[in-house]
Amino acid sequence: MFFGKEEAAMMEEIIRKVLEELKSLEEKNGMKKKMMVLSRDAASCEKITNRFSDTYIVTFAESFREEDAPDALMLKDLSPDHLMLLAEGKNGCLGPVMEWLMAGKPVYLEVDSLVHVQKKETCKKALFDLYESAVKRLESYGVLLVKEEKKFREAPGSGKGTERTLVTESEVKKWILKGEKTICVTKQTLITPLAKDLMKEYGICTVVKEGGEDHADR
Repeated sequence: MFFGKEEAAMMEEIIRKVLEELKSLEEKNGMKKKMMVLSRDAASCEKITNRFSDTYIVTFAESFREEDAPDALMLKDLSPDHLMLLAEGKNGCLGPVMEWLMAGKPVYLEVDSLVHVQKKETCKKALFDLYESAVKRLESYGVLLVKEEKKFREAPGSGKGTERTLVTESEVKKWILKGEKTICVTKQTLITPLAKDLMKEYGICTVVKEGGEDHADR
């Protein structure tokens, strides 16, 4: 098949645009960090991929080595045994998770994928509380808890909805996971010291709502 000059020029323009888009995508992905999801079932990780795809290139593995060089770890589908081992400061077969935490690198835990959470209705309270205490211990080590996204009244930075009276470290961690950088508060809002430190570390600023106007604050 032969093309005339106009068709050939049009084809060249299409190819040029495609190549530019591919280059742009490569550059964009090159700027992204890598998140490794430690899970026994990669097929169940679609929500995580969708949730973090703007920030991370998401990969999957059952265990990892530090030489794999991800920028963040996501713990998903942990068995009760793995959960308890980590709470005791032991890695088990997941790889050097504790060393990763000690190096100050981000480790996330998808809470809703834990067995005791999924079986909450039938799990004995004493057993459920045991595993919940393990989750809280991991959080105290620096693990960031990820819970299923609910439909919020509105985005935290929108300036609408119910006024906040208290901002805690736990709430700030949720904003970090969602990529929020500006949060609307009022003059009556109390921000805990740990929450303030975390907001400063991640560059999250507040907007004070007063008299129908927004005033940026730190």
